[in-house]
Amino acid sequence: MSFRSNQTRSNKAAKTLTLIAGLMLAGLTSAASVLATPEQQALDAKAIQIKKNNLFLLQRGQLAAAYSAAHGAPISSEASASLNHAIDELVFSAIQKAVNNDPLYPKIYWLNAPPRDWFGLKVPGGRYSFDNPDNIYRTIPINGDSRYVIRGQRRGAGPTDVTFSLISNPNYQQSIAVLDGQDLVVAADGSYTITIDNQPANGRVNHIQSTADARQLFVRNNLGDWTAEAADALSVTRLDTPSRPVRGDADIVADARTNLNESTVAYAIGTLGVKTYANPVNTLPQPSSSATLGTLVTQASTFGHFRLADDEALLVKVNTGGAGYFVLPVTDPWTVSVDPDRRQVSLNNVQAVADADGSYTFVVSPRDPGVFNWVETAGLHEGTLMPRWQKLPASTPATGGPAISTKLLKLADLPYYLPAGTRTVTPAERQQQLQARTAGYDQRVATD
Repeated sequence: MSFRSNQTRSNKAAKTLTLIAGLMLAGLTSAASVLATPEQQALDAKAIQIKKNNLFLLQRGQLAAAYSAAHGAPISSEASASLNHAIDELVFSAIQKAVNNDPLYPKIYWLNAPPRDWFGLKVPGGRYSFDNPDNIYRTIPINGDSRYVIRGQRRGAGPTDVTFSLISNPNYQQSIAVLDGQDLVVAADGSYTITIDNQPANGRVNHIQSTADARQLFVRNNLGDWTAEAADALSVTRLDTPSRPVRGDADIVADARTNLNESTVAYAIGTLGVKTYANPVNTLPQPSSSATLGTLVTQASTFGHFRLADDEALLVKVNTGGAGYFVLPVTDPWTVSVDPDRRQVSLNNVQAVADADGSYTFVVSPRDPGVFNWVETAGLHEGTLMPRWQKLPASTPATGGPAISTKLLKLADLPYYLPAGTRTVTPAERQQQLQARTAGYDQRVATD
């Protein structure tokens, strides 16, 4: 069997790539990001300051030992080389959670993202525990006794998926209540208002009832088409008068230490060890509700790890189960994405090309197989996987629920296993695909 292209889909994909390239050249993707706010700048600056003044050596040592144990022996030189980097990002993520942890003075903070240079700041990466390159993750500290109003403004059709999860812990999460994007009431002009307090809705739309356990509102904006979709602009107002001054640096440092101590259990032992490396290599269990992790309760997911030679590939077949959003992201051995702004280390159902039967076939490999649905490992020979299904239908469709299968192959044997009509790409088309990805990501960090 040889590669056979589907001409209609090929032409459509080629036209899309050409259009994107034209937009890039025209400079039409340079509008300021809704994430580039004064409070984001202030929180980034504070997080950098806390990092500079605190080494967290004890917590770093504990995390490195726990991550190594969760991975299991032997640990290759390739995996060992990236462990310190993963710990660096986890430490900064713990600081980021801590600098925006005052519910009496709440702010909107974008975190769990790659490093960036903006506003004259060199912001380190703060990725951890299977960060999804499609996601804009933002946090708002919440006190169960206070009243909050969150205002959002959508541009265009908005993100592919949106969720507002009220959680009891920034590390273990544990959802108290969730406002799903499919239930969010948005006005014709793209605006919406969310209220949060400890009272029932009593007729209020977009209301989230909090409890004494509430600590944080965790907001996810999933972008399917990075060039056409943008995160919602958000602001938060606490309606009650603060009873004390703003918390100081000593409180932030103490919170960061707590976050790191809890990360040892939550991410090293739990996610990396129990959920990921406990599974056989190059396999993925069938998806199950993420509620068992305490994370996004409206999501299904599965976890695995891969080990591939240069001439090997993991063929991944996906049934979306009617999900409005699906993504297959590849992360390093410690669950951190690698250069997601310029490497195709993830593909979602908007970016990928579907098979004739509506399912999706992906090729995960260190080397480019010349297939459109290539999810690269960024040159790594081992790493981790966490496919996700969101916007699931209320009932199982006739084609079945979310499902996934994997097959380890030699790259040379791929043509015998790929479905008919598999979309292929030339080196030039691949370059366009990657340029479009980078241009789409750059919109998130544009400051003018």
